[in-house]
Amino acid sequence: MAEDLPYIYPEAFEDESIEEKIQSVLLQKGVTIIKHAKLTEIEEDEDEGLESVVFKRLDMPDEVEDEDEVEGVDEKSEQNGSNMGSGVAGTGDEGSELDEDREHEADYMKQKKKRKKNELEVECKVLITAGHRDVDQDVFLAIHNNGLVYNGRLIVDKSFQTTDPSIFAAGSLTEFSGRYMALSQGRPLRLDRYNGREMGSRLARSVFDIYDSQAHQDGMEEELPAFTLPQGQGGVLPGGILYYHIKTTNPLLHEGESAEQEVKSLTCDNLDITTQQGHFIKFTFNRIGLIDSVTYMGSEEVVLQSLWSFVGLHENYLNSLTARYEQGIIPNAVEFLSENWAIALYHEWFGDFCLRMRQRAQGMADIQAILEKAFESTKNGEGISRDQLKEFRKLVDPSTVRMIQDETLEFVKTNMNHLPMYYIPQKEFA
Repeated sequence: MAEDLPYIYPEAFEDESIEEKIQSVLLQKGVTIIKHAKLTEIEEDEDEGLESVVFKRLDMPDEVEDEDEVEGVDEKSEQNGSNMGSGVAGTGDEGSELDEDREHEADYMKQKKKRKKNELEVECKVLITAGHRDVDQDVFLAIHNNGLVYNGRLIVDKSFQTTDPSIFAAGSLTEFSGRYMALSQGRPLRLDRYNGREMGSRLARSVFDIYDSQAHQDGMEEELPAFTLPQGQGGVLPGGILYYHIKTTNPLLHEGESAEQEVKSLTCDNLDITTQQGHFIKFTFNRIGLIDSVTYMGSEEVVLQSLWSFVGLHENYLNSLTARYEQGIIPNAVEFLSENWAIALYHEWFGDFCLRMRQRAQGMADIQAILEKAFESTKNGEGISRDQLKEFRKLVDPSTVRMIQDETLEFVKTNMNHLPMYYIPQKEFA
């Protein structure tokens, strides 16, 4: 039915324009695409091999159940069938084999059902299926036989322990216990929303903490672990097109507003599906300008770590890319982000530099005053707008600005062997 479509036919790329491009490539290669359908039957031949599959169209209404009819058997075929024995069918073994083949064919036609209008039968010899990530039967039996709690996902506590203290678990098939709902602060309890590498590191730490006598004396037993690394997926699409989608695991949402209302995006599409040349890149920003996700699609390989480094940065780090692209000053965002000015963004220590600057700035008196005003303005749950951020920026003391400039120059000087494209005034080396 129509309400089942989001589950039977989920969005593969979280972006309609990307999905349309990929479908265009498939159509050019002669692939038939059947949308809004659910696999309902698998038909076998007489040798128990795959013969066909039956799909139910979910965008068409169900018909009233009719009695099974023979498909493709009309009066003429029935008459021919009744006259099979009266004609000359051959002599000896040849005649008997021909009669057997006809009998098999007649039996097959009688067994074949007449399909409804909302059913589609596709003949095939190979069937490959891909669905939602879920627990398989062997894993489920192992969970069940060990008496572990399973509620659509394997339930774990904040230390990734199951109901059996000797069994730990993490990953896409696990979920924090519901008793942590009040502590989650809007974060999802299902662990398939987080970075697998970061979860693995936290799981290892939890196991080691069992043997650390000081591990549980910090008074934070009820705190849920906070995950910060982005989550990504990617692959090679038809036509040799590379696809990467990296998103934050902590989207900024406010009460009463949906994710769609929060998102502002910048999309640069220079990808030609016919020639399969060019690039597609899309940034999404939350309401205060932080990059929530970045999507890349193109024929040229990119450094994946560079894409990861964008997520969590403020749009101001992109050198006014948003405004300049909207004005038509920058026609190709990928080329713009590949220029020398952006190399520092991709440096492996740039994230640490930003964190160090943030921590140091928070100790400045003017920044503390700004933070107090920001907290006051968010008491009603509306959050901070871009216009408010501009007003707050005017309150920053010139000494704080100078401190940030000096630290930025120091970062460039320290990493000059990797960042030779930046100019440093000679007096800064004194």
